[in-house]
Amino acid sequence: MGVKKATTRQTLLCPKPGRLLLRKHLPKRKRFSGSKAPLVTRPWWSELPGWIALHAERGPVRKCWEGHRLVLDSQDGRRHGWCSRCFNRPAAGETVLVCHSCSWTCCMACAARSRLPRLSEDPLFHGPNVPCLLKPAFGEKALAGNGTVIICPGGNYEFLCPNEGLPVAAWLARHGIQALVLRYRLLPRHSLEDALADLEAAVSLVRQHKDGPVAAVGFSAGGHLVASLSLRLAKRDRPTGGYPLDAQVLVYPCIDSSGWGKPGEAGFWDPACHEKASSLLEGQQLLLGGRGFAAPPSFLVGSTGDAVCPAKVHTDPYAEALSKRGIAHEYIRGNLGEHGFGLDPCWSSAALHWLRQRGFGKKSPSRSWAGL
Repeated sequence: MGVKKATTRQTLLCPKPGRLLLRKHLPKRKRFSGSKAPLVTRPWWSELPGWIALHAERGPVRKCWEGHRLVLDSQDGRRHGWCSRCFNRPAAGETVLVCHSCSWTCCMACAARSRLPRLSEDPLFHGPNVPCLLKPAFGEKALAGNGTVIICPGGNYEFLCPNEGLPVAAWLARHGIQALVLRYRLLPRHSLEDALADLEAAVSLVRQHKDGPVAAVGFSAGGHLVASLSLRLAKRDRPTGGYPLDAQVLVYPCIDSSGWGKPGEAGFWDPACHEKASSLLEGQQLLLGGRGFAAPPSFLVGSTGDAVCPAKVHTDPYAEALSKRGIAHEYIRGNLGEHGFGLDPCWSSAALHWLRQRGFGKKSPSRSWAGL
């Protein structure tokens, strides 16, 4: 007798990691195509940008940023300098990991950090045509918590940054908030409309199978995606307007999308992305506060030290639009670092408190993951 497949509700409430395919909004002929294919074929992996290759953070073998293997050595105070991860200087005599091909040094505390999956095992680097929700392991605290957060990693609509995905979901789960990572469709195969359809389908699925409020956390391009969802739904009649978010957290989001329309500023790795980049410009003026602006209660993070999405150009106009329309929001602004700092104490504790104020993580009636 075969094993009965878990229902969507059972998967959402199961403590084990899992994956939920988003298929109902896709054409039938495209529902299963390329489910295991990588975003980029293997011969090109050596040419990937460093923020996706992430040699220093992926896999069990410790490597430097350039992909050279690190070896154990002793800090003698002369040959090896500051740790390239935490920027602290190991004391003389301490064991360190070093690269003999470059100046990379890693202290043992940083070497013990949890690692990201290899490219060959990274679910965010595969399935270009198959959107899904990735679920981390849920402890008892998360299973008893109220509400759900959907995380949209950044990646310039061309890739999905792994350090903005499951590590963020696991962090929320440890604090009693159930979180899922959206693997949405990307350029050049797809458009902004496809990515928005994936996010809308994810919110709809969660609303149908779980109680409590639903929020989304978006980083960089993922922040643009999350902010654009409210514009998409506001254009429709409310009875058929889909499921709006109860809250959103935008971390160094790209709000002014004009750069994607300029080849010299778009930053695409694959030139083919320029052909679909025009879809990213839709709704630009609305996001900047134009007529038709819409948003749920928002938590914003903008860094003045961010050269890619500076606060002055992106989060400042968005915060101003929220203020003019009386939409509740909190804004963390300052020199928080360069673009892509990800999950960081400069905003994470405040965001967690803000979500809890809106009912996320509060204990809900006990439920069995088996649906009993």
